[in-house]
Amino acid sequence: MASLRLWAGHGGYRTVTSWRAVSRRRVLTASAIVLPLAATASCGVPEALRKPPGLSASVRTLRASITAEQALVDDYQAVIRRYPQLSGRLDSFLSQHQQHLAQLHGRLVVPPHVTMTPIPSPPAQGPASPSAAGSTDAAVARLVKAEQNAAAAQLGRLDGAPASLAQLLASIAASEATHAVALGQG
Repeated sequence: MASLRLWAGHGGYRTVTSWRAVSRRRVLTASAIVLPLAATASCGVPEALRKPPGLSASVRTLRASITAEQALVDDYQAVIRRYPQLSGRLDSFLSQHQQHLAQLHGRLVVPPHVTMTPIPSPPAQGPASPSAAGSTDAAVARLVKAEQNAAAAQLGRLDGAPASLAQLLASIAASEATHAVALGQG
């Protein structure tokens, strides 16, 4: 067998002529260092590992819920601005939607490697918006319709959502359905 020079620590190099002279500890230490280096030196990083993943499905669902809830908050604020006499009737609903929005924002955690675009603003106030109604009754009727649509949309987001998010979305949907009934009885 050929001789092999090994580092012997503070004593310098040592020539080994037999494998029996190499301790198990040195073999394990050497393999713990050499094997990972050898494994990564010969192959590149797989493509799937090079690019960090984008937003998860639950984050996308959460962002859609935030956008929808912000639209309801904006609708209520616009109606109250246009018809201040409805303030006493609508303030509690607006407050609940602001609490929903805070709960949704509190769950939005984005990994540091993800560059997130801003949450899109709700659609601009158009002719079908509650604030564009010609009377207080028409504005309230449009808010009822907006609440019904929002409740249905929240229920549509339940499929595939993690359990804790699904519970929150179902709770918000139930609240919105209750708002529609309460506003309709007004």
